[in-house]
Amino acid sequence: MKNFLLFTAIFIVWAGSAIAADSHMRVPYSETYASALSYADDPRQNDNGIQMYPNPVTEGRITIKSEESFTLIQILNITGEIVYNQEFPAGSNSEVIELNNIQKGMYLVRVGFAGKPNFTAKIIVK
Repeated sequence: MKNFLLFTAIFIVWAGSAIAADSHMRVPYSETYASALSYADDPRQNDNGIQMYPNPVTEGRITIKSEESFTLIQILNITGEIVYNQEFPAGSNSEVIELNNIQKGMYLVRVGFAGKPNFTAKIIVK
């Protein structure tokens, strides 16, 4: 019985150190995902204070507003290719993006913040 308890204690210490060592090797990355499907007359606001409207995009432009200033807006197509990329100076919290040159379909909009997790939402361009 003593050998079993000793073996169990050694295993727990070894497993804990292996998990701790592995977690230090990971690159910290955080991203918040949401479905921002709303309509022009209903610009829903998510938990991060970000509004994207109209969705679906029908007039060739989308408005993105945030309670906090953002540093980056990217639009990615379904394969992950970046089709729009714009960096912003500190203090930017509202932007209208022209999407006339983007094909119809589903896209991801990524909004980046300084020192905070990115926010990603789906939009549809009609």
